[in-house]
Amino acid sequence: MDRIVIAVATEMTFVFCVGVMAGVIAMVALAIRKEDRLRSLTRQPPSAAARGARRLNGVGLRDITAWDAEEEPR
Repeated sequence: MDRIVIAVATEMTFVFCVGVMAGVIAMVALAIRKEDRLRSLTRQPPSAAARGARRLNGVGLRDITAWDAEEEPR
């Protein structure tokens, strides 16, 4: 193969992989923000993105207790 074709194919693969990684990071960041805003970490995930973000971060519903309605987080 020609060296230019190999270089272009390598660059296209690199750009695709970077795009996938950026997309995953953006989806996780948005899901974490939604979970924080809804204070839903002690309940079931509100969306599929939140469920995926929990799975990627290794967070589950283990021994987490819900906040009281009157109690403010510190």
